[in-house]
Amino acid sequence: MRNGIVIIGKADKAIESGARRAQLSVQYSDTPVLAFDKTLIVASGTRVPWDLLPAAWHFLDRWDAAVPLWRYGMKAADVGTKQERKETEAIIRDLRVLLHSVELLFVRDNDDGRALIAAYNEELANGDERRLSFLRAYYRTKPRLCVLTTSWMAEVQARNAQDARARKAHAVAPQQVRELVRVEIAPGRFVKCVAGEEERVREEFQRRQMRRAGLKKQRGQ
Repeated sequence: MRNGIVIIGKADKAIESGARRAQLSVQYSDTPVLAFDKTLIVASGTRVPWDLLPAAWHFLDRWDAAVPLWRYGMKAADVGTKQERKETEAIIRDLRVLLHSVELLFVRDNDDGRALIAAYNEELANGDERRLSFLRAYYRTKPRLCVLTTSWMAEVQARNAQDARARKAHAVAPQQVRELVRVEIAPGRFVKCVAGEEERVREEFQRRQMRRAGLKKQRGQ
């Protein structure tokens, strides 16, 4: 099984250097491609969480793709042009969904992974907002997508913390009744949690998965 990185955009010496340390091959491309059995498609200039990559490859044993959430509070209805939002709504039906940090996209080279990337490239050619393009591609192909926590993206995590502080400063009294929602933590595996706690639940599950991946690596499995 060969893992590697595809960098989208201009040369990025920092990613190249990190890839050498992680013993990962690197290719450049103008568009997302699957160059390896498990590929990290990363935008040039992105800070790669090198210590988390073993967990990402482990996730791709069960999922077709994995991608972090983008900023909390920002939904599909908040980005792109009016026309592109209309085109997106025609496919996904509801624009009240969170967006993904497509700057850090892990995809397995299987039928569903290839279908996702093919659809993503089609949508990128027809739209200006890549996050909406990815949503349309995802809803068109429906791969098993592992939604990673925002902690995978250093810049996004910092912005989320800033937004959280701003919300806290303008907070109103909490409601007495808290809604329960379903969260998918593995393909076909769901748990219930209080609305607003989805991030914490995913993060805890992924932390356990990373610990298991680390133990397997130590045992040479």
